[in-house]
Amino acid sequence: MAKGGRGPAAHRGATPAEPSFRLQSKEMMTKTPDIGLLGETFIAPTGKNLPSIFHAPGALLRMRWIQLKSSLRDYFSLLILKITSPQGKRWYNRFVKLHRSRVVPTAIALHREMYGAFAAGDATTLRRICTDGIYDQFRARMAARPRGEKTVWELVKYNKRARIVSHRAARLPIDGAAVRQAVVRLSSRQKLSRYAADGRLVKGTGKERDVVEYLVVEKSYWNWQEGDWRVWGTTEETKLETVLQWQKDALDAGN
Repeated sequence: MAKGGRGPAAHRGATPAEPSFRLQSKEMMTKTPDIGLLGETFIAPTGKNLPSIFHAPGALLRMRWIQLKSSLRDYFSLLILKITSPQGKRWYNRFVKLHRSRVVPTAIALHREMYGAFAAGDATTLRRICTDGIYDQFRARMAARPRGEKTVWELVKYNKRARIVSHRAARLPIDGAAVRQAVVRLSSRQKLSRYAADGRLVKGTGKERDVVEYLVVEKSYWNWQEGDWRVWGTTEETKLETVLQWQKDALDAGN
């Protein structure tokens, strides 16, 4: 979601994961298959996406209740990942290290590296730090650039302190396989400039924009060996309509 503009990354939406779990160990560790955004990932809404306490108090209460349940679910998903993942023979080395404090700095570094590589047309770096879906989108957009055009991306500043708004895990039905996903809210001022082959600034580019992004980063585990954090894409705040659809799907599944 972007306020006053959207970053260069293509928004991928909150599509539930529909993974194929016939994964090979080499592929898991070196390519990180794109399994999608974990189902019912809740991003607390703000502003116009948050129901009014005066006009829709029932809807607001429902959103807060879903937010609380989602927070508890996410916490326990990480706890389960930790306690079911023996790492070594010594008791203090038995569990997956979550290192929550490293998530935000890592997301910020990936955010800068990803957009810088996109502007520079550096497909090698994008392949290393992005999952399949967003990498393919970036590659297609780079290939569509006019011949001789130069793109420059600049991060002017971060407007607010970045923070985690979702952090969860899911075990895959293969022994020792799992995935962690975190959504980090980044509020920044950016500038994307495009220069034609003759050096002239392309009209409509080069303007500073304030952007709010919900960057999704993930890492995979195979045989309890931890992979690197990579960028899945961006998502948006959860709307009331989305919550109602989740509840409808749950009722339909129970019938």
